[in-house]
Amino acid sequence: MILTTALAAFLLSAHAASPAALPDLAIESHKLANGLTVILHEDHSSPIVAVNTWYSVGSKNEEAGRTGFAHLFEHYMFEGSAHAAAGEYFNKIFGMGGDTNANTTNDRTDYFAVVPSENLEEVLRQEADRMGFLNIDGTAGLDKQRHIVKNEKRLRENQPYGGAWEGINTTTWDKGHPYSWPVIGSMEDLGAASLEDVKKFHDSYYLPNNAVLVISGDQDNAATLLLVNKWYGTIPKGPAPPALKMPPISTTPGRRELTLEDDKAQMPLLLLSYRIPGKGKPGWQEVSVAAQILGGGRSSRLVQSLQYDKRLVLSVSASVMGLAEEDILLIEAMPAPGVQMKAVEDAIRAQLDAFAAHGPSEQEMARAKAGIRTATLNALQTAANVAAELAEGQALFNDPAYVLTALGTISEMPRANPQDAAKRLLTPSNTAVITIQPSGGSK
Repeated sequence: MILTTALAAFLLSAHAASPAALPDLAIESHKLANGLTVILHEDHSSPIVAVNTWYSVGSKNEEAGRTGFAHLFEHYMFEGSAHAAAGEYFNKIFGMGGDTNANTTNDRTDYFAVVPSENLEEVLRQEADRMGFLNIDGTAGLDKQRHIVKNEKRLRENQPYGGAWEGINTTTWDKGHPYSWPVIGSMEDLGAASLEDVKKFHDSYYLPNNAVLVISGDQDNAATLLLVNKWYGTIPKGPAPPALKMPPISTTPGRRELTLEDDKAQMPLLLLSYRIPGKGKPGWQEVSVAAQILGGGRSSRLVQSLQYDKRLVLSVSASVMGLAEEDILLIEAMPAPGVQMKAVEDAIRAQLDAFAAHGPSEQEMARAKAGIRTATLNALQTAANVAAELAEGQALFNDPAYVLTALGTISEMPRANPQDAAKRLLTPSNTAVITIQPSGGSK
């Protein structure tokens, strides 16, 4: 199914005279008999190709006592398959002069490789092999990856402000909410993971009917589709993955507070977290624009007022996280020496109230729209980023060109919409306050 025209025109149009004109993007969508969704994007501007495999499984699909499995399994996928030994995937991709990695979030697990285009079939062969024929037959590989993940967790926690995200999660979300535990899991749960747990996780989620495969770059769509059918077509379809257990969504859960002591931090840090609709849901784009106006750079309200005018903070920013089910607008502020946390929070509250009362100016709206557009188009200059955006659009919104759909929505947004969103969502009763104070070795 051809959706639009070519990416070359898409990139060129970013420099067109009219900022209102949105680019087009050429995509073919296919679905194999086993349920695998395939997105093809042809772009011969550079002799490279990106392959992105998105599995719709993240830490939100875990359960209490079994946290960290999605991330642990991301690592385990490199432990070898029926026709590849452990480590062979990395060795072959790097040997081609390519690049490859994977990452896990609350909502998904994503594997990607960028290689010279003549190596496309070998990447598809290996990705299909570990999708359908992963080796799960011994504890040595599991123990190795368990050790690596535990060390990764220790490294994160031993950095300044290393406990910030865990504090944000536990304070923002209700107990038992699938976003309330860290993506990397707990040490206890990682230690308790068994080979049987790994097999069950693979059989439940690592299925062609729970995946999106994107191939973007210097390739021929028709020829590539033949290769995809050759390597993926024989992988059997699995059962539907278990339904996600989500509690009722609440945007007014009451003010929550948490204070953390950090012996590696040298300066205090204030984090204000607001629950907002999930990415792509009604209201999310409006809050995203509000975040850009409030704290999206040097010209934003919070930076101008708190940092430059009043000298209350050394830094301040506002951003949305991009979570799928529910999301967070996060304001991060580092008070200037001698300034109390309450003074900083009160100043932020005053800016939020003013925004809710009067809304953004036309100039602020135009600047926010231009900033979001520029950042989006700049990110889409690489095959890897194009492939990632197409995968997310298809997996979350059934719209591989969602990145352009979102730009269109934002370009036409009236300034009353971010104001209305702020009135409803950026309220005192929807505030989680996380304060990080230096202690011990930070002197």
